[in-house]
Amino acid sequence: MDWSARKKIADNILDTAGLTPMVRLRRVTQGVKPAILAKLEYFAPSGSLKDRILPDMVREAERRGELKPGMTIVEATTGNMGIATAMTGAALGYPVLIVMPEGMSEERKKAIRAYGAELLFTPGGESDVDLVLDKVRQLREENPGKYWEVGQFSNPDNVNAHYRRTAPEIWEQTGGQVDIFVAAQGSGGTISGVSRYLKEKNPKVLTFAVEPAECPTLSEGKWGSHLIEGIGDGFVPDNLDLSVIDGVVTTTSQEAIRMAQRLAREEGIFCGISSGCNVAACLKVARQYPEVATIVTVINDDGFRYLSTELCGEASSLQVPEREHPAREKDRMRLAERKLIIIR
Repeated sequence: MDWSARKKIADNILDTAGLTPMVRLRRVTQGVKPAILAKLEYFAPSGSLKDRILPDMVREAERRGELKPGMTIVEATTGNMGIATAMTGAALGYPVLIVMPEGMSEERKKAIRAYGAELLFTPGGESDVDLVLDKVRQLREENPGKYWEVGQFSNPDNVNAHYRRTAPEIWEQTGGQVDIFVAAQGSGGTISGVSRYLKEKNPKVLTFAVEPAECPTLSEGKWGSHLIEGIGDGFVPDNLDLSVIDGVVTTTSQEAIRMAQRLAREEGIFCGISSGCNVAACLKVARQYPEVATIVTVINDDGFRYLSTELCGEASSLQVPEREHPAREKDRMRLAERKLIIIR
């Protein structure tokens, strides 16, 4: 990776994404033997790891002729992808429509609007992303040729961006000394792209996906509501490559919130709830694998987009719609084909 790029003047805000620092966690990791390293993705221009993938996904769509001048970029999201999409649209001159559950944090909504994007809401929260995807599908069917959908859950450019950019940075920063990679399962892009690269470099690397204990889709094939924004959407995304995943770690919403609070108070890292989820999962993995030297994870975003949430002491007012949410048949089939290590 060309780390000297940080010393140069960028032609566009999008060119500043990536090349993020990595830090060794010291205080929250007392009592476990492996070193736990965290890659700080909130150093990205809009504050999350989603900034890495949007420029690549948009430029690839332009190259293929899928995205043309005058079209509107539309995306289904619970927040970070929406903010990154809004920023990218502003930088490149595309109008943006973000569809998200109404239960997401106010900071996310305000950030999206600040970039000039339009917001459309669907009922529920993080575990109701299927309703968001249905709405985007409806918009595209009713307005052919008007929208280009980013498609973070199914567009392989998401995975490829992490394979080409995030993973090589991790490999270089650690000097190739990665034993285990731990990442929350959201769109599937980060964990699939990074894991594929690391396993190509060293087939002995283990990878663990992290999911909310209240929504154990990968570990139990079940759905449930939770408070960890950005992960645990209640289905297995097409972009999640189970062939490069060795196991699953479940973490409760309260475990994730408490760890995010500890990271701020004990490490000086003010991050979001899903990042607390990642680090809490790393500690569980470290206790199961005390013989390994290095565990790497990702700090997905900063804590400033969670000021109105339980992370900062605000009671949750999330209203989850009462409805049936059976597991998809294709999800059951995919999970049945892959035996995963489960850590709780």
